[in-house]
Amino acid sequence: MKLSSQEQNDMLDFYSSQKIRLVAELKHAEHMLRKLSGGNVDKSSGVLLTRTGEKAKKRGPKSVWGKFILEVLKTSNHPMRYNEIIQIALEQNGLPASSQPKVRASILNSAFRLRAIQGRIATVGEKGKKDKFIVLRSWVADSGDVRKEDKAWLKEHHSFEPLPINIAEIKNPRYDEDLD
Repeated sequence: MKLSSQEQNDMLDFYSSQKIRLVAELKHAEHMLRKLSGGNVDKSSGVLLTRTGEKAKKRGPKSVWGKFILEVLKTSNHPMRYNEIIQIALEQNGLPASSQPKVRASILNSAFRLRAIQGRIATVGEKGKKDKFIVLRSWVADSGDVRKEDKAWLKEHHSFEPLPINIAEIKNPRYDEDLD
């Protein structure tokens, strides 16, 4: 095949652009296939995987207050109100009462992340009342009921009848370090 230099340059440009376009389409197709087949999630534990297939790790600083909430719940071994956890935080850290709004905001934010993103805690309410108690996810049965000893403790100490929790609303942990 005899081509002039102009024809050769035109063909090189054409096939180079075709190669770039096809590689981009192939990447997109592979990405969509991985998404549709669940390839970015570990089948046994349900946690996120990296592109190389390793379990993904959380980025950024870890929540100090989230860890504190989990420790307080584990040591108390019964459901707690937000205000009780905030009060314990102020006492244990020797903080003045003036820092209560900041501590409250931090604990509420961390509790939201623990509940809505990590699925490590849940809130238990009573019909017709605004009052809520925080429980660990491990304390909730598959039926949505809290442990029997927690029901008895809530009834005895707070005259509180907990409603069942909708298990479908509890998020599954996305990262390996969130699994208990």
